Amino acid sequence: MPQSTELLRDVGRILTRSHDLDETLANIVRLVARWMQGDACSVYLLEDDDRGLVLRATRGLRRSAVGQVRLGIGEGLTGACVAAREPVAVPDVTLDERNIAFPESGEHRFRSMLAVPLIVGERVVGALTFQNARARVFENEEIELLQMIAAQVASIALNARLLAYASSPPVAAPEAGAPERPAPFAPSTLVRAIGVSPGLALGPVHLHIPPLDLDHMDYRPAPTPAGEWRAVLRALRETIRQVGDQREAVGVRFGEEFADVFTTHIMILEDQSFRSRLRQGVEESGDGSRALTETMREYSRALGSLPDATLRERALDIEDVVRRVIAELVGLRSRTATLRDGVIVVADRIAPSDFVLLETEKIAGLVTSHGGATSHAAIFARSLSIPAVSGVPELLERVRPKDDMIVDGLNGSLIVAPSEKQRNRFQGYSERYAASLERLEQLRELPSITQDGVDVGLGANIGGLYDLDHVEEHGARGVGLFRTEVLVLSARAIPDEEEQFQIYRRMAERLRPDPVTIRCFDLGGDKLAPGPEARESNPQLGWRSVRLLLDRPDILRAQLRAIVRANASGNLRILVPMLTTLEEFRAVRERVAEVAGELDAAEPPPLGAMIETPAAVGIARFLAREADFFSIGSNDLVQYTLGADRENERVADLYDPFHPAVWGQILQITEAAERAEIPCSICGELASHPLAVPLLGGCGLRELSMAPLSINAIRPIVRALHSEKAGALAREICDLALAEEVRQRVLETCREWGLMKDPELRLILESTEASRKR
Repeated sequence: MPQSTELLRDVGRILTRSHDLDETLANIVRLVARWMQGDACSVYLLEDDDRGLVLRATRGLRRSAVGQVRLGIGEGLTGACVAAREPVAVPDVTLDERNIAFPESGEHRFRSMLAVPLIVGERVVGALTFQNARARVFENEEIELLQMIAAQVASIALNARLLAYASSPPVAAPEAGAPERPAPFAPSTLVRAIGVSPGLALGPVHLHIPPLDLDHMDYRPAPTPAGEWRAVLRALRETIRQVGDQREAVGVRFGEEFADVFTTHIMILEDQSFRSRLRQGVEESGDGSRALTETMREYSRALGSLPDATLRERALDIEDVVRRVIAELVGLRSRTATLRDGVIVVADRIAPSDFVLLETEKIAGLVTSHGGATSHAAIFARSLSIPAVSGVPELLERVRPKDDMIVDGLNGSLIVAPSEKQRNRFQGYSERYAASLERLEQLRELPSITQDGVDVGLGANIGGLYDLDHVEEHGARGVGLFRTEVLVLSARAIPDEEEQFQIYRRMAERLRPDPVTIRCFDLGGDKLAPGPEARESNPQLGWRSVRLLLDRPDILRAQLRAIVRANASGNLRILVPMLTTLEEFRAVRERVAEVAGELDAAEPPPLGAMIETPAAVGIARFLAREADFFSIGSNDLVQYTLGADRENERVADLYDPFHPAVWGQILQITEAAERAEIPCSICGELASHPLAVPLLGGCGLRELSMAPLSINAIRPIVRALHSEKAGALAREICDLALAEEVRQRVLETCREWGLMKDPELRLILESTEASRKR
């Protein structure tokens, strides 16, 4: 349609000019109906429970039907487009059995219908419909134009919904006394945590506390609300400029996927609904800092309690960026504390902007209460080679500013105010570790071949383009696992096909001819799932990974298309996570074939099965007949085999990868792969466990994939092994009953083989065991 550009421009004007949702939607449907020469145009939005749609605006249907016509997801043509998340174009609705005409709306007069979903990121918020009285076929240009309009409408609809949540009065909590402040850590206290970035550090504590005390700020607002609003606008503009600069800096340093979070921050500050709410607060109080603080708390309180993970995460973005606006308004921007060299930064959580503001070159270690291995803090820390641990509750309350601290990111622990004996022990451990890393670095060019000539590939586990420097730096042979869900967690939305294509293409070209194994989105469970979450009592056993992908063919199809398109170098492989049935693998295989056909690909990338559930182990011999390769996901395999949540400190002692049952499963997997003559690798944490390497080699694994930093430590162990002797050891431990017996037998065997005579190997093997007992 030649006038589409002007129409989109007019839609944009409406969206930025109006702050009232109903008024905005009414103007949109009136404009679209006129420009596209339709007899009716309507907007349906999801209701609060996300279970149904309600008519919110119309031009052409009866106005009395607004707010009255309701339909379920999948009901009628409108509900069908929302359920499928795709446009539904019907030339004659009387011939479509899905059609439902609501008498109260008067839509029985219309014959043709085009409905497109309103989508923000991966969240569907409603539908935009277009109807004509005569039967007609909709052109592709019309469908694409309505989709572009829907994308603009969806954003303001979601923002309005968020504002509605934020404006809802909180349920009054029962009166309670102030909680008791926890006692400080006693000197020499060893604290178990979660290691999220490897390495060792000892240094003085730097408590990273937000510089703003929002309840006690010395701020004098302008004499009039109008003057104060102008001051707020200046603070907003300056913050947007700063965030834009940070986005560019982070994009260069860490990759575009991590810069996306700053794009989200800019969108929040430019959002008309947010500004409308903020201006109302300024007019009521005359105090911009108060209005900003109250708006931030309203959004955070409301969104933080929602079942939808996407919206909960957005609450953290709002808090982070609004605090920056407040700091700009009250003139505290320049008060960021100067760090001493070699400090251990201790924080409740680290926001993305903190890594730009903090002097990261002075940070020796990082400890946080919140944030797991896939948090922004952990990802940035690994990229900067900063040792880090997380998962320490009440951290800021219990650590004293005068304390020193030891951080062990290798084994997930810290020591608060270490004694002289602990310092000396750490110093020796750290010196041996540093010297070992330096000497091991000199071996990076040597092949990882066993004493009897068996080639064992050492690949890298990565989460994005920012890791590629580490892949090359540590001599990895390609990528054994690309955790694509990190892209989702970083941007807090699922990247579209084109974004994924650019990332996969750059990775394939940079690492060719080495292979790059791309795992399909492993979402759900403990990771962000798209759209409203199901309330599952045990999400690890629920709607996750391949189950989610098969239920969301749009997500799977876009990812597969991006991978196939990016495979010009011929070195990409596709890995299907969390399989429990053969039907699941076959379904993905069919999707790959369909996509390859659409794209005229001569040959699709190899398709592998990730074996990480006891069910997949049980049918491994059948999966091996149809898969091009196997990859063992040891983290989940151990978790599901032992029934022990690897993130639950109460059962941490039960999560032991040396349990004989785990090794029985691994042997079953490798034997099935060997019989089918397909490659088999392992990509979980077990691949980088020094004591596990002799057993993995003995089980027949010829590809180990791990964090790039671990490769140099594993290479000499591989080079010291004899595969036949390792095979005998793997068979021997099948007769053992206890994990401790397995572990001790491996250590004894390493001594018998003479591995302990090499100081580097001895340090690597014994330090792992010693750290377990500390």
